[in-house]
Amino acid sequence: MTTRELYDRKQCKVFVRWRQAVVFTICLSVLVFQAEARKRGMDNESILPQIDVIQVKEASDEALRTAAALKREAEALTARVAELEKAVTLLNEEISSVSAAKIEMVETRLALLTEAYKELFAHIRTLENERLVTRRPMEPAPSRAAFTPATEDLLLSSPEYDLYQSGLRLFNGRNYTEAVKVFNDCIAKFPQGRFVDNSWYWIGESYYRLNKMKEAIEAYRNVFTTPHSSKADAAQFKIALSHHKLGANGQARTEFRRLVERYPASEFVERSKKYIAELK
Repeated sequence: MTTRELYDRKQCKVFVRWRQAVVFTICLSVLVFQAEARKRGMDNESILPQIDVIQVKEASDEALRTAAALKREAEALTARVAELEKAVTLLNEEISSVSAAKIEMVETRLALLTEAYKELFAHIRTLENERLVTRRPMEPAPSRAAFTPATEDLLLSSPEYDLYQSGLRLFNGRNYTEAVKVFNDCIAKFPQGRFVDNSWYWIGESYYRLNKMKEAIEAYRNVFTTPHSSKADAAQFKIALSHHKLGANGQARTEFRRLVERYPASEFVERSKKYIAELK
């Protein structure tokens, strides 16, 4: 059950309690009226003006006090629901980013191992073909030097890969300030490397977690300097969110629309459309 449903249910309970209080007050007034009539031996017409002025006024005052108390309770619940909704939104975003970072670590390592496997397989096939051509019966096994440097780099990772992965580990450990330093170092040392755009993206994510939205926007925009970056749509979405958190809803709406237009197949399109509708 969502927080909004909980809030609606609570509001319904508050209204029911208020209605019960009013009904109870009216019934109590009727009983008092009947008891007073029997006690004084007077007909209803003679005591009615007194009951109207005193008993009904008291009942009305009690109902107003009850309604005021319920209104204060409803306002407190509304404020609490707003706080919970904000906390849930932040938590969902944080969980999403942390999970994405961990998944990326695994995917990157898998891609490197896949490339290493393909190169090793091709190298082995080459050696087998050479053996078939030469037909040497006592040919020694290939030495370690037979493997290409590129293959060894893939098997043993690479300096850029190691540095990038250390940045991701810092990010996953919520050490965002240090993560920014490591990703910047990775970009500086390997400006033409394969992880430049990803490093810029995680720099933006780190600043986003540190609530430094202007720095985050600048880092996200640097992702676009790499053509056909796999992080481009995610960076565009976070640029829009950053403007939204800064209170610049007009600019945020523009950025969400830019994502829908430029990346129609992105997983962030539906969420962007919802933001566009809400920010009208």
